[in-house]
Amino acid sequence: MESFRTWLAETAREIGAHSAACIRMDNPVLQRSIEENNIRVSGWLKKQRHGEMDYLERMFANKSNPRKTFPAAQSAVVLCFTNQWGDPAAMHPFPTPKDGALLGYISAYAKEIDYHHKGQAMLEKLRNRLGQEIQAEAAVDTKAVYERLFATVGGLGIVGGNDLLRVPGRTNVRVFIGCLFVDVELPEVIHEPKMPFSCDDCLACIKHCPTGAIEFGQTIDARKCISYLTIEKRSLLNRAEGAMIEEWLFGCDWCTVVCPPRDKIDTRIPVDLEWLLKTPAGELRRLIKGNATAYAGVTQLRKNAVVVLKKMKDPRAEELLGWVRKNNGSDLIRQQIDLW
Repeated sequence: MESFRTWLAETAREIGAHSAACIRMDNPVLQRSIEENNIRVSGWLKKQRHGEMDYLERMFANKSNPRKTFPAAQSAVVLCFTNQWGDPAAMHPFPTPKDGALLGYISAYAKEIDYHHKGQAMLEKLRNRLGQEIQAEAAVDTKAVYERLFATVGGLGIVGGNDLLRVPGRTNVRVFIGCLFVDVELPEVIHEPKMPFSCDDCLACIKHCPTGAIEFGQTIDARKCISYLTIEKRSLLNRAEGAMIEEWLFGCDWCTVVCPPRDKIDTRIPVDLEWLLKTPAGELRRLIKGNATAYAGVTQLRKNAVVVLKKMKDPRAEELLGWVRKNNGSDLIRQQIDLW
């Protein structure tokens, strides 16, 4: 047991992960946690707090019963990794805006390679080290898995008020999670996270959420969340939603940069709106390929850019909107311009 625990910790570090745990699929704590979580998620869905994310309803049955979803799995190895989220030196594909440019902003987590790709690569390395004969299935926020639940049962951290995982030694809630479901019984490696402070004693993420999407003791209302509005809501943004997104084009950092409790800092990626709206779509797609923003896509980013421009008290914004109305071929973009 101890040798596997040591091996897993060393392997996690070598492949670039922050920490790792291993849970048997028949673990009674895991089963009880899934049952309790299913009740919460079911209530959240019934209240329609998931907005237009219909895929969460479709995936609920599979998420609620991982032993049926991954029938061959006997153990799950869980990795936490950072992808340089929050590192000032992290790179991104967007050109530096010219002085005085009209700006929109992208969340800092969109720096470096898309975390889905990085996590999948780590899990593939882990599978190879476990042995080629092992059958395994990897999930990094792309399959029907409660990743945070597996991470908390494995003792890798706790879920904060903003619904993200806080881990010891990296308390700024800037980690991603990957799960590897394997067809062998591995020794369990379950930790006891020692957090430097309790979320109940802080509430910084709740206090700094500008839209009220995060409420103490309540499930997050995605319909008020800037990340949902800019990434997941593919239909038009009404005036109230447009006001909520501030100058964001993709995601939001406000509930993460204040954890651990500190003054809000600006980690956003600035984007020149004229560049975003006038650069050929094919060129933009090539630029963001492999970046997290590719999930939203060019039309979604441009729709959000239109909303940001419509709120600006700058004649250049109106001029740019006029150019977009004449030159952009997307009905959605034109409808967003004319909506309010």
